[in-house]
Amino acid sequence: MNKEVKIVVSISEWNQLDELSMLTDAIDLVEVRADLIDIALVKGYTNKPLIYSLRSTEEGGSFKGSFEERKKLLLNAAKDYDYIELEGERDLVPELLNNIPEEKRRITWHGSSKNYSSLHEKLTKYLQTPASLYKIVVHTNRHEDAVFTTCLLNAFSSDSIVAYAVGPMVKWTHVITPFLGAPEVPATIRSNTSSTYYFTPDQLIEHYGLPSVYPISQVFGIVGNPISTSISPKLHNEAYRILGLPYLYLPFYAEDFQNFRNSIMENKNFPITLSGLTVVSPFKKNAYKASKSTGNNDDTIAKACNGLVREKNEWKGFSTDALGAIETLNRVDNWKEKRIVIVGCGGTGQTIAVALKKLGITTTLVNRTIENGERIATSLELPFISLDKFQACFFDIIIHTTPLGKNSGEIPFDITQINSDSFVIDHVCPIGEKTELVKYCELCNIKVIGGRDIARIQIKQQFKCITGIDSPNNEKIKHKLKIN
Repeated sequence: MNKEVKIVVSISEWNQLDELSMLTDAIDLVEVRADLIDIALVKGYTNKPLIYSLRSTEEGGSFKGSFEERKKLLLNAAKDYDYIELEGERDLVPELLNNIPEEKRRITWHGSSKNYSSLHEKLTKYLQTPASLYKIVVHTNRHEDAVFTTCLLNAFSSDSIVAYAVGPMVKWTHVITPFLGAPEVPATIRSNTSSTYYFTPDQLIEHYGLPSVYPISQVFGIVGNPISTSISPKLHNEAYRILGLPYLYLPFYAEDFQNFRNSIMENKNFPITLSGLTVVSPFKKNAYKASKSTGNNDDTIAKACNGLVREKNEWKGFSTDALGAIETLNRVDNWKEKRIVIVGCGGTGQTIAVALKKLGITTTLVNRTIENGERIATSLELPFISLDKFQACFFDIIIHTTPLGKNSGEIPFDITQINSDSFVIDHVCPIGEKTELVKYCELCNIKVIGGRDIARIQIKQQFKCITGIDSPNNEKIKHKLKIN
């Protein structure tokens, strides 16, 4: 049965106020960080219920006043605000509890913890004081600590408990916890410097279908570094909703694959079965090593895969890099007779080179690191050119697979040498709308396929690999998913 949760946006900077006034339909509650901003500024910008938050320095905030000053501010705020955050470690005193009705109280704790039992103990203690909501926020950059917050929700099974983690690597907890029973989800305004730590309301709605939640039986996701530009969560989750599947697709940012494997993939405390993963740079070779077997000989030769599926207690690898490249190349007439170059000898480049070689097509490999490029080219018996000597004018089809271009202004090679009748495939999904390579090709009327279009092709294939179900394919759904 579907239900709706509330989206709570936090205001901590004055320059967020103009955008706040435009978010009326996307949010339900506004948390005002009274320790950071002049609260008098906020009320004129929204008609949503307001939460007064005076976070102390002990809990990562900026309020340094005495406890007497703190009590006075909280009591005054209770006259005008809809909800008052009371820190469970210092504010649950008779003077405050006698003057702030329980329907206005939100008992909270912010801090770091590497021990689940201590979090359980805190929450048990706070629940003895009546309140409208209880919130536990773990500040961490460790996946294993973040899992504790999901365990709390499973342990208490209450619709008045919110628990999640805050840190660049653990934003996934903000998405999954509403599906585990939390009544609300945190969000930030785009102009806020904390956007690294929180999703915006638009992202929560468009990529994860919030505020609507439903019972889920399996979790899938994408793991890599970075993953902020990926369109996979949006397309997978939308497909699940269209097909009525009880699944959720999460974004897992990781700095070390082995740590991620131990903390998430093999963690028996993870709340819902993690059944499959899309794997992106720089972990494709790590994923291959983690897999018991692969379903594609190209993966075996390149020793890289871009997906993992759990089969019983083992992980099986797969790759859609080659399939995506070949489907893209099929748009070019007589492409098998063209001069093809692959720029970048990472997992993606190697997998594509192997697949093309199996079709009897010899490609030239280009790499910045000469030693690594020569080693790979020798093992595949393919010609090699170092990046500093690469001239695009000698090739008809250019397949770019390096990460360069993800950030604005990055150019992977001398793009001015590309011939006007060439065909360019750029695998990079940029932070902005388009890479410099794609923008240049479009400006010069050179045929080009960008990373987001390639991703859509591969996501369709990955959907089948990790779920065992064909992606939606009627015309209405195709248009909605923007797959074709």
